[in-house]
Amino acid sequence: MNISEILGASYFNLQAAQVDKSPEELVVTDNDTTYYIVSREAYDKTLQSLNYKIVVNEGE
Repeated sequence: MNISEILGASYFNLQAAQVDKSPEELVVTDNDTTYYIVSREAYDKTLQSLNYKIVVNEGE
């Protein structure tokens, strides 16, 4: 498993990630300084077990 393929581009600003995400995507982080836009499926299947947390939910 290549985690960078799941995470995609990183954002160092939460607001920028929030603006770029679509309504069905999440913004997650593992360190509160780098943010990633991911699908719910990627979070549920992989990222949650790697201690990533959701900082912006779907629809937000």
